[in-house]
Amino acid sequence: MRFYEFHTNKPRKPKKPRKPLTPEQSLVAAKKRQVDAAKQALQSVKDHQKQRKKQERTRKATYTAALQIPRAS
Repeated sequence: MRFYEFHTNKPRKPKKPRKPLTPEQSLVAAKKRQVDAAKQALQSVKDHQKQRKKQERTRKATYTAALQIPRAS
Protein backbone atom coordinates (compact mmCIF):
# COMPACT_ATOMS: atom_id res chain seq x y z
CA MET A 1 0.00 0.00 0.00
CA ARG A 2 1.33 3.40 -0.89
CA PHE A 3 1.30 6.50 1.23
CA TYR A 4 -1.21 8.34 -0.90
CA GLU A 5 -3.58 5.36 -0.67
CA PHE A 6 -4.03 5.50 3.09
CA HIS A 7 -3.31 9.17 3.74
CA THR A 8 -6.45 10.98 4.78
CA ASN A 9 -7.10 14.58 3.95
CA LYS A 10 -8.82 15.78 7.06
CA PRO A 11 -10.33 19.20 6.69
CA ARG A 12 -8.45 21.66 8.83
CA LYS A 13 -10.25 23.97 11.14
CA PRO A 14 -9.83 27.57 10.08
CA LYS A 15 -7.99 29.71 12.58
CA LYS A 16 -10.11 32.17 14.43
CA PRO A 17 -9.19 35.79 13.87
CA ARG A 18 -7.45 37.34 16.84
CA LYS A 19 -9.08 40.23 18.56
CA PRO A 20 -7.08 43.43 18.89
CA LEU A 21 -5.37 43.87 22.22
CA THR A 22 -6.65 46.27 24.79
CA PRO A 23 -4.36 49.20 25.61
CA GLU A 24 -3.24 47.51 28.83
CA GLN A 25 -2.52 44.24 27.04
CA SER A 26 -0.59 46.01 24.32
CA LEU A 27 1.54 47.80 26.92
CA VAL A 28 2.34 44.50 28.63
CA ALA A 29 3.18 42.87 25.30
CA ALA A 30 5.44 45.80 24.37
CA LYS A 31 7.27 45.61 27.70
CA LYS A 32 7.79 41.86 27.23
CA ARG A 33 9.27 42.49 23.77
CA GLN A 34 11.57 45.14 25.24
CA VAL A 35 12.73 42.75 27.95
CA ASP A 36 13.41 40.01 25.41
CA ALA A 37 15.35 42.41 23.19
CA ALA A 38 17.39 43.64 26.15
CA LYS A 39 18.21 40.08 27.21
CA GLN A 40 19.32 39.23 23.70
CA ALA A 41 21.47 42.36 23.48
CA LEU A 42 23.09 41.60 26.83
CA GLN A 43 23.83 38.04 25.77
CA SER A 44 25.41 39.20 22.52
CA VAL A 45 27.62 41.66 24.42
CA LYS A 46 28.70 38.91 26.81
CA ASP A 47 29.47 36.57 23.92
CA HIS A 48 31.49 39.29 22.21
CA GLN A 49 33.49 39.91 25.39
CA LYS A 50 34.17 36.19 25.82
CA GLN A 51 35.36 35.91 22.23
CA ARG A 52 37.62 38.94 22.61
CA LYS A 53 39.07 37.63 25.88
CA LYS A 54 39.75 34.26 24.25
CA GLN A 55 41.54 35.92 21.34
CA GLU A 56 43.61 38.01 23.76
CA ARG A 57 44.63 34.89 25.69
CA THR A 58 45.72 33.07 22.55
CA ARG A 59 47.61 36.15 21.35
CA LYS A 60 49.47 36.40 24.64
CA ALA A 61 50.20 32.67 24.68
CA THR A 62 51.71 32.72 21.21
CA TYR A 63 53.72 35.84 22.02
CA THR A 64 55.17 34.37 25.23
CA ALA A 65 55.87 31.06 23.48
CA ALA A 66 57.81 32.90 20.81
CA LEU A 67 59.87 34.70 23.46
CA GLN A 68 60.79 31.45 25.21
CA ILE A 69 62.33 29.81 22.14
CA PRO A 70 66.12 30.06 22.50
CA ARG A 71 67.84 31.40 19.43
CA ALA A 72 71.23 30.18 18.38
CA SER A 73 73.66 33.05 17.70
